[in-house]
Amino acid sequence: MAEIRTIRTARKQHTCEADTGTRCRTTIEPGDRYLLASLPPNSEMGNPDWWRMKICRGCAEQYGQTLDEQATPRRRPARRRRRPVHAQTTYRGRRIVDVHLPAHDIA
Repeated sequence: MAEIRTIRTARKQHTCEADTGTRCRTTIEPGDRYLLASLPPNSEMGNPDWWRMKICRGCAEQYGQTLDEQATPRRRPARRRRRPVHAQTTYRGRRIVDVHLPAHDIA
């Protein structure tokens, strides 16, 4: 199986782990986009578990491809997120304004 490349947005600080002749050691700050390269277990390298490498934007774009061009395309579309359902807002496509109870149930 081949390498999987995903674009992520950092939520905390990371250090760039790219080795392009010299170690980068750039700090990936929160909010920055970076490339996450993953290699699954038992791949062509013979690794026993997942290998992950965080690569900063500068190192990823060093050889002419943008960050977006390097992402591995998805095999299937992303899961559709459902909107939260509010029980009292609609009933069969109509908005509920008031709830009327029968008069015989009121004591």
